[in-house]
Amino acid sequence: MNGTHHPILVWVVALALVLTGCNGFVPGDGPSTETVTPVAVPTDEPTPTPTPQLAPGLEEAGVTDPFELGEAHAAALDDRSFTVHSETTVRFANGSVYRHDERIGRFAANRSRYDVSSNGSGSVPIHNVSYYSVEAWSDGSQVLTAQRIDENASYDVRRGLDGSPASVSEGYNGFFRFEPGTGQAVYTLFGATETRFVGETRRNGNGFYQVTATNVTNPNAFADVGTTDLRYPSLRALVAPNGLVREYRLDYTATLDDPGNPNETGRTVHVDRWVSYTDVGTTSIERPPWYDEAVANASTATTTG
Repeated sequence: MNGTHHPILVWVVALALVLTGCNGFVPGDGPSTETVTPVAVPTDEPTPTPTPQLAPGLEEAGVTDPFELGEAHAAALDDRSFTVHSETTVRFANGSVYRHDERIGRFAANRSRYDVSSNGSGSVPIHNVSYYSVEAWSDGSQVLTAQRIDENASYDVRRGLDGSPASVSEGYNGFFRFEPGTGQAVYTLFGATETRFVGETRRNGNGFYQVTATNVTNPNAFADVGTTDLRYPSLRALVAPNGLVREYRLDYTATLDDPGNPNETGRTVHVDRWVSYTDVGTTSIERPPWYDEAVANASTATTTG
């Protein structure tokens, strides 16, 4: 082979190297098996970060679901004994007490055993009397009531419409009734107010979340004390991690609207309501001191409806 063929051979080898590049492809080895990983395409709506929940229905923004909180409150009391204590005071602008109501309910886990009381007083007659006190006690098989109105006492045996011992939710003489262990009061309260979470605190070694509110969205929810035109509200509540509303205090200014006392209607009053739930799982139901007197002097059984 003479030297004139050498440049052609070099050009052919160089062309082969350019075509194969860095893959080292050699004819006859088959197709390349290189894998290309696709790049993720971003979505238009990124997944939101979950908002931490402090208690059922309660977030850092406040009570966002009053129904969930109410159900959790009821669940915390379900099948457990407890004591609920409430006081409502209505004062005139000069500081004199228009009316003061206090209610205490002690309930066993099965709710058929209970001891509930309600008393009221004030500068203006309530239920046409200046003072009243009603107490009902049940051992599960009988219900005895003691009623004191302006120093006059009377006793009674109460039965429900079906002849069984009266349920406390049926009420007594229109003076009071309890709805033990339900979430009704809780989701009515928080459903009618705008709230915010303000911090944490401890009470008797237990941790609670502090909730406050400065606006009422449904004033009609608080019309049970005979007032209208609710304004300047202030709510402070303690909520346990399990949803139990340990206590709350609601204050507001309103206009009196009491059909039973037309002469007072239209006056400005300040309302202070305080409610607490305590002794959950440890409340006991004892015979009241008036038990023997009631058994000896009770009238014929009265049907409560």
